[in-house]
Amino acid sequence: MTTYGYLLPTRGIVFSSTSTTELTARASADIVALAQRAESLGYDSAWVGDSVLAKPRFEPLVTLSAVAAATDSIGIGTAVYLPVLRHPVHVAHMTATLDQLSGGRLSLGVGVGVRPPEREEMRQLGIDDEQRGATLNEALAIISELWDGTAVDHDGDQYHLENATIGFKPAHSPSIYVASAAFDPSRGFPRTIQHRLTEHGDGWLPIAMAPETYAAGFDHIRELLREADRPVETFTPGYYLDVVIADSESEALDDAREFYYNYYGDQVTYQSDRSLSDAEIRKRGAFGTAAAVKSLLAEYIEAGVEQFVVRFPTTDQRRQLRAFSSITSTM
Repeated sequence: MTTYGYLLPTRGIVFSSTSTTELTARASADIVALAQRAESLGYDSAWVGDSVLAKPRFEPLVTLSAVAAATDSIGIGTAVYLPVLRHPVHVAHMTATLDQLSGGRLSLGVGVGVRPPEREEMRQLGIDDEQRGATLNEALAIISELWDGTAVDHDGDQYHLENATIGFKPAHSPSIYVASAAFDPSRGFPRTIQHRLTEHGDGWLPIAMAPETYAAGFDHIRELLREADRPVETFTPGYYLDVVIADSESEALDDAREFYYNYYGDQVTYQSDRSLSDAEIRKRGAFGTAAAVKSLLAEYIEAGVEQFVVRFPTTDQRRQLRAFSSITSTM
């Protein structure tokens, strides 16, 4: 069964609010209320992104605590969280607490950040960005051990612990979704991502990938899991998809173009007229009429996707929530 999650606009409200007063009001109306609306429309889960300095936004785990308190059963997740920006003991403690308070609803999508601003963010926080992949893998090993409730002794390249314990377990071990930005069918995944998938991954959460590439990537993951003697059937293939539904493709692309300009600024190559080509935007997701979006969703489902995390790169979140829900209810 395919499930659909909604990415809350925790950065969108920051860059589009003109005052602290407006931001305070929108924290409730555009975060908590949108999560409640997604739950009422039948979305499986509500997700948030992460960054500290690179793309200012609300802190993800604090935000998800508010969402969990205001909803009944909708899953909560990160798409994606950057654990290497914090010490793994803090990450284990915070996520175990959140999972307990939410009644076991947390999923943890994890990544390292690939753009120059994210790497600069790491450098400012005293993190070796050149070792970020290996550091994440080491952190995930520690986090998983701490979630198990046992005392941890660890002497690694980045972290050193003696008889460390957070004192309790999460309500359940949160599922870990491994993010990836690309897959090369001729070369496979980088070694650090292979390790992350086979040793720590409960699911996959790539972005900006054509359906045929996704299918090849998931076939490769199946092979890796079998080689690691891990059951393929318990691994969830997910996909992070940008969607704008409009009366025409051109209207949807223009809406997304304006959003991307404000969201990423100079992190994406723009001309002075804010031109991001239609072809570049199409690579990021599904843009156009409801029928066109539904058709592309079906292609990804055929390629193996079971969990979508959908971001609406537009200011009209409520309209998109309704329109997308109407599509998925008939699939």
